[in-house]
Amino acid sequence: MSARFFQYVAKTFLILFLFALGLPIQSSAGDPRWGTASLVVVVEREAGSVLIIDSFRQELLGRISGLGNLTHATVKFSPDARYAYVIGRQAQVSKIDLLTLKLVKQVNAGGVSVGGVISQDGKYVALSNYVPGEVRILDAETLELVKTIPAVYTDAGGKELPSRVVGLVDAPGNLLVFSLMDGNSVWVVDAGKKDFPVIRKFANVGKTPYDALISPDGRYYIVGLLDSDWMGLLDTWKLERVVPIPAEQGKGPEVPLWKIPHLKGWALAGRLAFLPAIKREAVLVYSALDWTPLTPIPISGTALYPVVRPDGRQVWVDIVGKNGDLIDVIDVESMKVVKTLNPGPGATHPQFTPKGEAAYVSLMDGGKVVVYDTTTFKVLKEFPAAHPSGIFFTSRAHKFGM
Repeated sequence: MSARFFQYVAKTFLILFLFALGLPIQSSAGDPRWGTASLVVVVEREAGSVLIIDSFRQELLGRISGLGNLTHATVKFSPDARYAYVIGRQAQVSKIDLLTLKLVKQVNAGGVSVGGVISQDGKYVALSNYVPGEVRILDAETLELVKTIPAVYTDAGGKELPSRVVGLVDAPGNLLVFSLMDGNSVWVVDAGKKDFPVIRKFANVGKTPYDALISPDGRYYIVGLLDSDWMGLLDTWKLERVVPIPAEQGKGPEVPLWKIPHLKGWALAGRLAFLPAIKREAVLVYSALDWTPLTPIPISGTALYPVVRPDGRQVWVDIVGKNGDLIDVIDVESMKVVKTLNPGPGATHPQFTPKGEAAYVSLMDGGKVVVYDTTTFKVLKEFPAAHPSGIFFTSRAHKFGM
C-alpha cells in the first residue's frame, strides 16, 4: 500500500480520537472549524470593518477591514449562511466568506445606498439606492451587474423625476417590493423572470415613505410614512392595493425627530406587531390578524428599533435622542415596560440569538458590544469594538426581508 494511504488512515484515526475526547478538530491549515448558524456580524461603522463573533461559544473570531463607509451599513446572508454581503453607504458591496473570514469580492454598485436584500432564490443581491434613485441587482455569486431598475415617477406637472428607494424586501414568489421615498409609491418586481419586470406600481400610498417591513410569513408589506398619519399595508397574496392603517393612536405632544426609526419583520410577535411611533415617546401596537390599532405603550424616549424576542415574550426597544443610552424591555403579557437597561453611551440595535437566550447591544459611543442574559438581564460578555452599530445574525438568512 502507498504512503499516501497510510497517511490518510492515520489522519482519520486522529480525527476520530480527538472527536471521542471532545477536543476541537482543526483543519490542515491549523484554523479551527466552526459552523455558520450561530455567527453574528457586527458593523464597526467608522473603522470600515466588521467583527465576526461565534454567539454559541461567545468568542470573537476575527475582524475584516477595508469595507469602506459603513454608515447605515447592512449585512445580508446567502441561503446557506456561508457568505455575508456587507452593503455600505456608498453602495460598496463586500462579499465575505464566513468559513475562512476572507473578503472574496468587492464591487461598487451606485453612489449612495441605504440597504439591500437577497432574493428568495438566493441568486441575486438587490440594492436600494438613493443616488442614483434605483434598485440595482447583482449576481450573488460574482457580484456582476444583472439589472438596473430606475426609480422614476411623474410629478403633478407631468415631469419625470428620480426618487430615492427605501424599504426594499424580498417576498414569496421571488418578488422584490420597495418604496419610492420621493414618488410616494410602492413597486413590485418579479425577480423570477429574466428581465425583472415591474409587475405592479401603487401610487399615492402616503407622503414620504421612509422604511418598510414584511411580516415573517412574507404576506404583509408595511411601509412607514414620515408625513402622513398612517402606514401603508400591502397584501402580497393579492397585490391589489396599499391600504392605510392608523398611526396616530394615543397621540400626544410631538418631540424632535432625533433619528428616523426602522421597520423590520423582527417587530412581530405572533398576533401582535410592535412598531415605532414618529416624533412620540411610544411603541405602536397592532393586531397582526386584522391590523387594527391597539393601545400604544409609553417608553423612555423615541424608539429606533423595537425588536421582539424570538419566543415573543419580550420586546426590546432602543431609545434615541433623550435617554439615548437606555434600552426599554416590554413584557408582552402585561404590555408594559418592566425593565430599563443602561448599557452605556449610544446603546443601539438590540438583537437576539436565534432562540433568544441572549441579546446583543452595540454601544456606538462606548466602544463595545454588550451581551445580556434575557431572563436575568445580567451581562454575559463584552466585546471591544470601534463605534459598533448594526448587529446581524446569520439566522436572518432564512427570513423574509432580512
